[in-house]
Amino acid sequence: MREIGLWASVVSALLAGPAWASVRAVATSTPVVTTTDGPIQGFEQAGINYFLGVPYAAPPVGSLRWVAPTAPTPWTTTRQTVAFGNFCPQGLSQLSNGGGAEDCLYLNVEGPSAATPTSKLPVMVWIHGGGLTTGSGQEYNGANLIQSGNVVFVSVNYRLGLLGFLAHPALAAEDTAHHSSGNYGMLDQQAALAWVRANIANFGGDSNNITLFGESAGGQSTITQLYSPLTGKLKAAVIESGAYARSYLTQAQAQVQGTALASSLGCTSETAACLRGLSVAALVTAGGSDATGAATVNIAPNVDGWMLTQQPFQAFAAGNFQHIPIIDGSNHDEYRLFVSENDLFNALAGHPGGYTPADYVSMVEGLAGSFAPQVFAQYPLSNYASPNYAISALATDYAFSCGALLLDGLMAQYTSVYAYEFNDINPPNIFLPPDPYLPSIGDSHAIELPYLFPTYRNETLNLGPAVFTTPQLYLGSSMRALWTSLARYGRPLNPRGGYWGKYSIAAHAFASFVAPSNGTETNFYSFHKCGFWGPALLSEAGLPANTQY
Repeated sequence: MREIGLWASVVSALLAGPAWASVRAVATSTPVVTTTDGPIQGFEQAGINYFLGVPYAAPPVGSLRWVAPTAPTPWTTTRQTVAFGNFCPQGLSQLSNGGGAEDCLYLNVEGPSAATPTSKLPVMVWIHGGGLTTGSGQEYNGANLIQSGNVVFVSVNYRLGLLGFLAHPALAAEDTAHHSSGNYGMLDQQAALAWVRANIANFGGDSNNITLFGESAGGQSTITQLYSPLTGKLKAAVIESGAYARSYLTQAQAQVQGTALASSLGCTSETAACLRGLSVAALVTAGGSDATGAATVNIAPNVDGWMLTQQPFQAFAAGNFQHIPIIDGSNHDEYRLFVSENDLFNALAGHPGGYTPADYVSMVEGLAGSFAPQVFAQYPLSNYASPNYAISALATDYAFSCGALLLDGLMAQYTSVYAYEFNDINPPNIFLPPDPYLPSIGDSHAIELPYLFPTYRNETLNLGPAVFTTPQLYLGSSMRALWTSLARYGRPLNPRGGYWGKYSIAAHAFASFVAPSNGTETNFYSFHKCGFWGPALLSEAGLPANTQY
């Protein structure tokens, strides 16, 4: 098949894809801004000032590995910020060539070149996705958002993988004030927000009007920052496909995993020094899965009693989060991306093929245990074109759609929530090559990103920018207007008309993003079988069975 030949060619793209972009544009002028750490010089292009690779914290290397971020060393000579800083260490994936460097705590500021320190423009801080293991801020150009809403856009790097989320008793013991370990990536994001508050006025932004937004792990991060007592005041937030993590490990549980990992790497005595002596490559490749397929180290925040004092959904149920306007949403067929990704890596390993009926049975039984017969009754294979589609539907509903609905219901009891589902079923796919075993990737995970960031490219597979139909261009324009108007006015306004009402438990109404514009969707709850999944989700979140959502 032609598609199989295409997939085979992906190997060379993964190993020798285009180099990570170092500069976005050629300067036509050289704006200079003074920051709390020293003066920086960027460049202007097409009416937008770019300041790239701005350090917001000291390099987390040597003795600062696995330490909360500290201020960078100040400078007096004007620092050139016309090229991206290092991205954080990560492994190979379909969206990353891997690599990076520990000295990676940089952010990028983009804003209208006409803005002045008195402009007080809304500020939108973007947290990238990638499972907390891959990605970087430099992948996202905010030009279209800036042009749509006259905002200042900031993208952020933060520590990933074990370098960002390893908990260990020896590391906690060094933190004499809080006895915390394992939340370094989240603390990095908070340090970046603190930098923005201290400096953004000089770029034309309003330090009292910051909208935090992100997709996937960036959405998960946004949720986490909304209820962390250390985040600082936000004005609004956007969560894209981030409601899949209903609970986190406790600090003690995370340290058990970290201790086992340290031992596997040979660090059993004088452990902190031993861990800091390990190479970046060893830490990027460590961990993985055990014989059952379970992750040996959970790359996620943990409830440490300082940065996080509650489980996420329990905090939202109790109202212990920032009561600000929030857009929260998911995509109609989120999990198709992950199923197709599995097919891709099977093909690269020389074992092409999709999931089999036996795979489907064993997967459901492994995940659901004694609950499996009820799951099979809700998702019989006979209802789907293949096991690939059955697994996609089941996992989408449980992991993403109904998690988003539960979060919407919890938040809506305290603040204004605007819920959406992305339903453009034929979007441009720049994330994976064509999959002969799942021909329609549809409106899957991350597929909305090019609508918000039209210049987004998959550098590893050399795919993109996305090519849109005229109706899809209108949809992307509407989404950018909704996101930026939330930042400016505290509510999403569509310049092409259409009312997006606040979410309520009684109605379960969602905005439906379909080219060329959005409508209202009222069957989300039933289509994604959220009544069926509700008890399992509440149990996972540690919430009472009678919790209203």
